[in-house]
Amino acid sequence: MKGNNSGLVRGTSGSPQTSLEQNSYFDIVNKNENSLTAFEEYIRDTLPKSAPIKIPKTAVVKSERKNGYSQLKYSWQHGKYKYQCRWHTRTPGAPEGQGDSWVVEKRLPGIGSGPNARPSKQYVMVGKHTNGSPKWVDKKTWNAAIRARKNGNATKKQKEMLDNGHWKA
Repeated sequence: MKGNNSGLVRGTSGSPQTSLEQNSYFDIVNKNENSLTAFEEYIRDTLPKSAPIKIPKTAVVKSERKNGYSQLKYSWQHGKYKYQCRWHTRTPGAPEGQGDSWVVEKRLPGIGSGPNARPSKQYVMVGKHTNGSPKWVDKKTWNAAIRARKNGNATKKQKEMLDNGHWKA
């Protein structure tokens, strides 16, 4: 039989048939697509259930590979605030025993000019009050604690804040 470039093999009946090799490729593609679909469902439906706050289904999800760790960012807006709930694997230099964790941030966007002008305000969730409402600390205080921990001179209060701000997944 003369070869054709259609990728199909003609059987004895004259109908197009896929070759065994093509069927093997189709099987591989289907397995990969099923794995990807399962991973997407895990990211969208299962993982957010372990977050310290409710992540809306409408949140935008971004996957990132950082220097030495992986991260997923869930972003959304509620009222005046923009929220970001980050899940990440253990970061380089993190304390032993700290595994995959969540960090929750909220930001009140600034107003550049006019009678209500104000700078942007950023916060990190570092616990919950007795009534269950989130406890927030400003991002500058959080970043200062991170720098102190990296430099080896973090206070007990700073260490506790960082530990309380990393929620186990």
